[in-house]
Amino acid sequence: MKSFQGFFRDLGLQRKLLLVSVFTTLAAMLVALFALASYDMLVARPRVVNDMTSRSELLATNFDADLNAVDRNSAIRKLEALRASPEIAQACLFTADKRLFAQFNRDHAVPCAWPEKLEQSGHSFDGYELAMLSPIRFERATVGYLALEYHLPSTLERMRQYGLVLGVVFLTLSFGGILYAWSSRRLVTTPLLALSSVADQVTREQRYDLRSPVAGQDEVGRLASAFNAMLSTIAARDAALRRSQALLNNIVEKSSAVIYVKDLDGRYLMVNHSFRMLLAPGSPEPLGSTDEVLFPPEMAQAVRLADRAVLASGRASSHEETSAGTIGGARTYISEKFPLIDEFGHIWALGGVSTDITDRKRSELELEELVNVRTRQIADTNRELAESLGTLQRAQEELVRSEKLAALGSLVAGVAHELNTPIGNSLLAVSTLVDQSKAFAAGIENGVKRSTLQAYIGDVNNGSQIVLRNLHRAVDLVASFKQVAVDRATSQCREFQLDELVSEILLVLMPTFKKSGVRVSHEIPAGIVMASYPGPFGQVLINLVNNGLIHAFEGMENGEIKITAEALGAGLVAIAVRDNGIGIAPEHMGKIYDPFFTTKLGRGGSGLGLNIVYNIVYGLLGGRIDVKSALGEGTSFILTLPVRL
Repeated sequence: MKSFQGFFRDLGLQRKLLLVSVFTTLAAMLVALFALASYDMLVARPRVVNDMTSRSELLATNFDADLNAVDRNSAIRKLEALRASPEIAQACLFTADKRLFAQFNRDHAVPCAWPEKLEQSGHSFDGYELAMLSPIRFERATVGYLALEYHLPSTLERMRQYGLVLGVVFLTLSFGGILYAWSSRRLVTTPLLALSSVADQVTREQRYDLRSPVAGQDEVGRLASAFNAMLSTIAARDAALRRSQALLNNIVEKSSAVIYVKDLDGRYLMVNHSFRMLLAPGSPEPLGSTDEVLFPPEMAQAVRLADRAVLASGRASSHEETSAGTIGGARTYISEKFPLIDEFGHIWALGGVSTDITDRKRSELELEELVNVRTRQIADTNRELAESLGTLQRAQEELVRSEKLAALGSLVAGVAHELNTPIGNSLLAVSTLVDQSKAFAAGIENGVKRSTLQAYIGDVNNGSQIVLRNLHRAVDLVASFKQVAVDRATSQCREFQLDELVSEILLVLMPTFKKSGVRVSHEIPAGIVMASYPGPFGQVLINLVNNGLIHAFEGMENGEIKITAEALGAGLVAIAVRDNGIGIAPEHMGKIYDPFFTTKLGRGGSGLGLNIVYNIVYGLLGGRIDVKSALGEGTSFILTLPVRL
């Protein structure tokens, strides 16, 4: 299949159009043949059965008197009259007790026998033979049966006729397909080949002044016009780029400063004329060479150390460098070095601009002035960086606080929604009991039957049970929410049962995952007692569950999140939050804990959930968190926490 796809993909457009036309014709023929055959099986045969049934019932009415009078000779004469109907192969007349009364056989070697298989259905097909059994009634009483066998025209003969018609249609469609392919070659393929030829020539020769011929204003003509417009735009941009490059080269070459670019291994990729003037006579070509080849060892080592410092920090740096042993003696330079970053944010080279300050070094005042200027600039930069860092930290704290408030608001809304159900059920039950009590009190004045009293007592008992169950449900919800809220508000260290705390947290989260259709469950063995911070631990579980609800089940209908725990040695417990969702892409695995990193920006994700989880686990809870994930196989977050802090 792949080889055919490759073969078809590499065919010319004209041959593709021809093959598509031929395949379309064949498909249409097969569909037509299937439709005719289906028509014969689904429509023609039932119609023949209906016609033959009517005919058999009409023939059967001719034998009611003969069977009633037991006139066998008259019945035989009537059956022999059927010889004029060539499609009737056999006719058998039976009495009411299924004994043969009279018969007609076009083929005398075939005897008549009672057709047991026709007693239920009344007819059956055997190849091209149709057998039918019709009852004969005389004054509403069944006096006998008439069994007929019809020989129908061959279905294959009709299929041959269909095939002749389809063959003519196939030839017509094939001729039309070839004509269509030839027309497409003239109207589409030839202009596209001309356009392709111009594109190839532009690619080979870099000539943006070439233009493709435009044969008309159809789609191909508009494509050629758009291609020509694109060439004009590229030509204009190429000219502008060449002018900009020439301008840059003039600036670089005629600048008195030393300008250069190095790759990450220290090989020079670009140098200007001032750089070449630094080199001693007989020095090798600087392009492709390193500092060790061009300069003395001490100078080369100092330059290389400064380069590595800039590449390691990823920031620009300014420092002095001394060039000894070059033309004109030792010179001192102020070198501005900076990393060059590509469109993906990666450092690919190092740029530098070195300014000769030898003359200024001769004057102490000028040197001090330069040092003061540099000091002030560095101080201003540090102050601006400090202010920016403080602003970022405040913004992050505000976002984290907003995230926590939003989560708490969601929990409150969920619990309120859950409380509405038991409280509403209780209110409905109590109001019903009040109405029934009023009706019962009114009936007491006229006397109350025992059955009415028993019904009233039963209704009161049932209503009380409903109210009691729903109020217990509300009490459980309020207690769980109160405990979770207190834990999150106080962040105090206390002892707690792990399974009970997880149950309370999931009870509070129930409205959230009920709406999402995701099933959340836990399997935590009883008896695991922890002395830790239940509030922050609950925040971690809530964030992990919410993270799964937001990210794990996109495009899935049935999702499941399961929380498990296992006691480890050395006073540790492993708590796992697993889902069967879509998994995490490999390129995102290294960034999931970064603040503000999210794949759902603007769609429910803030990028702080897992960052908060990471900080709480490694900070307040004193544990660690691991993640395992594969695309299509789900994600597992495993918390390893100390049982006692």
